[in-house]
Amino acid sequence: MLPQLDDAAIEALLARLNHGVGQDALVLDEARRSAIKEYQNVHACPGAGKTTVIGLKLILLAEKWSALHQGICVLTHTNIAKNEILERIGTDPAGRALLSYPHFIGTIQDFTNTFLALPACRSTGIAVRRIDDAATANFLEGRLSLPARTFLAMSQQRKISDLRYRFENGALKLDIPGNPGEQTDSYKSMKAAKNAAIKNGFLFYSEMYAIADQLLVSNPAVAEAIRHRFPIVLVDEMQDTSRYQDEFLSRIFPNDAGIKFQKVGDPDQAIFDGMGDKPNESFNGAAVQLQPIPDSSRFTNSIAAKVRGLSTRRINLIGSRADLENAPACSIIVFDDETIGEVLPKFAEIVEALPASNRQTIKVVGGRADNEGGAKPLNIQTYWPAFDRAQSQRTVLPSTFCAAARRCTELASGSVQAHTHLLRQCVVELLRLAGKTYVGRNGKDGPVTLSNLGRYLSEKGTTVRFNRLMAEMVMMEDLPAEHWANIANQLGEVCDVNIGTGDVVPFMVFSELPADLDGEAVLPGNVFSSPNGILMEVSTIHGVKGETHDATLVLETKFGTLYDVQEMLSFLIDSDLERPVFDPEHPKTNPSIRASFMKKLYVGTSRARHLVCLAVHKDRISDVQRQALQEIKGWAIVELPPVPAI
Repeated sequence: MLPQLDDAAIEALLARLNHGVGQDALVLDEARRSAIKEYQNVHACPGAGKTTVIGLKLILLAEKWSALHQGICVLTHTNIAKNEILERIGTDPAGRALLSYPHFIGTIQDFTNTFLALPACRSTGIAVRRIDDAATANFLEGRLSLPARTFLAMSQQRKISDLRYRFENGALKLDIPGNPGEQTDSYKSMKAAKNAAIKNGFLFYSEMYAIADQLLVSNPAVAEAIRHRFPIVLVDEMQDTSRYQDEFLSRIFPNDAGIKFQKVGDPDQAIFDGMGDKPNESFNGAAVQLQPIPDSSRFTNSIAAKVRGLSTRRINLIGSRADLENAPACSIIVFDDETIGEVLPKFAEIVEALPASNRQTIKVVGGRADNEGGAKPLNIQTYWPAFDRAQSQRTVLPSTFCAAARRCTELASGSVQAHTHLLRQCVVELLRLAGKTYVGRNGKDGPVTLSNLGRYLSEKGTTVRFNRLMAEMVMMEDLPAEHWANIANQLGEVCDVNIGTGDVVPFMVFSELPADLDGEAVLPGNVFSSPNGILMEVSTIHGVKGETHDATLVLETKFGTLYDVQEMLSFLIDSDLERPVFDPEHPKTNPSIRASFMKKLYVGTSRARHLVCLAVHKDRISDVQRQALQEIKGWAIVELPPVPAI
């Protein structure tokens, strides 16, 4: 019999966890208690403490679990979410029992590989060596004939990454890009390259799902065995699960299977719609009923009231963070073609009114990163031309990491934030020299940048050690050679880098002198240094999903003929308006674009604890809208003064 969770069990756990904590004691309202006791699908708003709720539920289940060969299955969309759950339960004596057999905590991909695809491969004699899109594509590329390479290069629609197996009509089918005739050299070369990849154990991520599907169809008893093994299944970050993954899980855990299956996430933050696989319908669908957790400890109720109208699912957003005394008002910065370059400095002026301790993490975000052509594009680069999405335009760095650390130690000038940014950029350089890469949400392998450094470290499970090491370096009073050797070794461990090989060696040697850099040179590529000294990292909205800031500015950007902030002003004023609906079959229609705008701006405006600002062109906000935003919603309207004539 499965463990039954009740209020008495919750109270006993809270008493244990809150012992000696004082004013930081954990308190659960009825919505969170219900999510723990029951198995309804949960819509958790930004900052709702979703991972805490999942962690508490898992600990309670672990305390009562008695089955020796049945376990709890916890599935996540990313390794980051998985690691957050592992960290949450790993420090609890009962929770640690869930880290081993018969339980499973991992990504949907990990689950598919472990219980289906890898056993199927072993049964057919395939020794899997690498499951990785980039590595597999590179392997295939290196084994193509010149005619095959030429054939693929003749069209942008022909990609070597499309040379993969998929499951169709009960069997695995190999897709050959461009469909050349079977008698052509291109066909034969690609077929031979694919055979070599399989023989050497290189497979694409999606191929593991195809192999798993084949196994489920050929041997239905496998799914029955998995259901017996896992009578309880929890899925975290469900909003980012694709339709295919959702349907795949439903084939293994159907609604009538008699198991407990709970999905948790925030469909309002499903901002990857239209970027590849179609979104799921069982959780993100507009008609799906979800149990809401609407109150957030991240931001104030004033912010919640301002951005509530951007909730696609109309969650009654509430903020429980206390307002700061004399905090600046959330503002809408109005610019024109001449003053667009003053938007970031004006935001810095507004941020300066926050207490110093409450303006440590300042972000500027936009929906569009790059110039896309067409008439008068509007993107992040339009506001700040130095923005580089790929971080390829790196600033000047010292020749050694130690020199940067010495600068932070021996120079009294400069803020802690500036010194920390310098150290983090040196870490990015260390990873670049070591050839480390990171697979982003789009499945593509690329360099580790300042924007994804946190996610890289989280996947390594070394975030806490890294942050402690950064703090130690900023606070050091001196740096003898033996101390630097210890720090260098720790950096190598937390970053998964061998500091004794290749180009890494000269970068990590001991230095007697601090780096001689001016104020601009210590900044990473995408940090804007305002005239008043406020440092602000600039990023896409996708790049900050899951983050928490002290203050956030959301820039108006353009997609096609539509401007995101302009399209959302009406919803900021009237939260009862009918919401636009995203159509995955027609993602480029205006209603679908507006629906995407709503989710992106909801993510962007719900990052901040204390201050949210928007930027909009004066031609795209009416006098009626200005008045309503001020008088009804409490926004301050900040008009940039015209540029004086020379």
